[in-house]
Amino acid sequence: MRERLLKLVPEAKDRVLLTTFHSFATDILRQHGSHFGLSPDFEILEESERVGIIKSVLEDKADELTKFVSAEKALTAIDFLLRNVTPDAKIPSLLKDPEVGQQLQTLFVRYKELLKQQNCLDYGSILYFCEELLRDRPRVSKQLRTVYRYICVDEFQDTNVAQYHVLRALAPDKDANVFIVGDDDQVIYQWNGASPTRVRELEKHYDLTTIQLPENYRCPPEVVALANALIVHNGERSPDKKPLLSMKAGTGSNPIEILAFESDQLEAQGIAELVAARLESGVRPSEIVVLARATKLLERVQKALDALSIPSHVQRRKSQFESAPMRFVTSALKLALVRSDDDLASTVTKALSDCVEQDSNEEDLASFSAALNGDQLEALGALVMNTPAVPKELQQAVLALVRGQYVVFIRLALAYFDHVEDEIGNGRDEQYAEYTTERSVWQSIIREIGDEADAYSLSLGQFLQELALANKTPEAPSNAVRCLTIHSSKGLEFAHVYLIGMSEDQLPSFQSKKSGDDSREMQEERRNCFVAITRTIETLTMSYSERYNGWSKAPSRFLFEMGLLESSE
Repeated sequence: MRERLLKLVPEAKDRVLLTTFHSFATDILRQHGSHFGLSPDFEILEESERVGIIKSVLEDKADELTKFVSAEKALTAIDFLLRNVTPDAKIPSLLKDPEVGQQLQTLFVRYKELLKQQNCLDYGSILYFCEELLRDRPRVSKQLRTVYRYICVDEFQDTNVAQYHVLRALAPDKDANVFIVGDDDQVIYQWNGASPTRVRELEKHYDLTTIQLPENYRCPPEVVALANALIVHNGERSPDKKPLLSMKAGTGSNPIEILAFESDQLEAQGIAELVAARLESGVRPSEIVVLARATKLLERVQKALDALSIPSHVQRRKSQFESAPMRFVTSALKLALVRSDDDLASTVTKALSDCVEQDSNEEDLASFSAALNGDQLEALGALVMNTPAVPKELQQAVLALVRGQYVVFIRLALAYFDHVEDEIGNGRDEQYAEYTTERSVWQSIIREIGDEADAYSLSLGQFLQELALANKTPEAPSNAVRCLTIHSSKGLEFAHVYLIGMSEDQLPSFQSKKSGDDSREMQEERRNCFVAITRTIETLTMSYSERYNGWSKAPSRFLFEMGLLESSE
């Protein structure tokens, strides 16, 4: 979006802030978090660190908190409370068992206290505390309103309660300058708090003028007709919503194909063969996508494509780096910020050992740390200088970090790892297996922040916050056929779409069927199907199998609703 905007309006660079809710909220907390006792360089926790905090609370209050099976399950409940901005006093009433509710309230309150005490936040608490700040400190909200007089929210249908509350705090007036872009037929993140009713909340809170844009310039007319026939079966839609209007001329040939297979294995093989034929006809891999509701089906297709020697890519979301070099760089930067964290020092030492293929002695690190009054960063510098296996380039990088030159550290360390990767070849060393991919992700993150000049002009704390918020999921190689879940495909478009698993218990899912035919879960599954088919530019192939994992399955009800199959009743 930034690239498109600046291309259209070059002079807007210094007048417009393009950001995500989380990045915006992080910036507000950097400036005003002192009201909570947060300093501007607060850390954004990784999942394992969050689990560690919950475990510590459960251990400290073992006699009091007896109802929690695991820290991970407790964290799921806390995430729900954070994204719904749940007041502490309301928590006990949310659960059938009042004792469980009371214990969850105790855990939630203590978890928030520890975040503030340790000067750290997690992904959900960023919005939670930002909303609390804007609500409790109206002067801050008023100041922000004088700075940001016009607010535009894209993909509004994906907002959760916390995000919407932040918007309301920034623009509380009914006639506020708010411009919203969204489609309640594309709400597919209910698990994260999105809801089709939020559009109606918006209409209640603001004096809106609604502009409908039903024109569809992407899909063939036949696909648009399918989408319209499908989505009218949903009850939770904006009233008076116009059907999609195809603006694309038909080609005279039917772009839609529906295929039936006897088993899920045969389905995967059949789709792989069709993709192979498409590639042989001159279509580029980037023009093809295989979509499914669940990753398991995509993995079968990937295996079938591998058997035909066709490169493919199943996207898996990553929240942190996994290669030894990138783990070393990021954990060392974190240590430079806090300097005295023993666990973090161990993480850095382990990553360093993986990079140089020789164990760095944690006992030596501990003795250096003791001699340096617990300064683990100084201790790391002493350790690398006294470890012959650590190459001179990495020694220089770490010494730059000890001197506070974090940008010099990044450049020296990455230059060394780039050189090593060039020498050993891509993936031949297990610890470097993901390095090339993650190095590209790093460059993408730097570009998202602005460029190297903008990114590396940030303070170390701010840079680490931006790094923590950034998506670390790698892009598919240009020579690979992409295999995506429907959720991952949202916002994308492809010339040729293969939507597999169009059977009951797959799409719609088993869980949505359990909830009922008219349930909000079933309506979301229908929106999933709507989103999937409207990724199509030229052709749409849908397939289903009579058996999945050995169990007989009926064709998806959505095929009947779209008029592609006729009921035998």
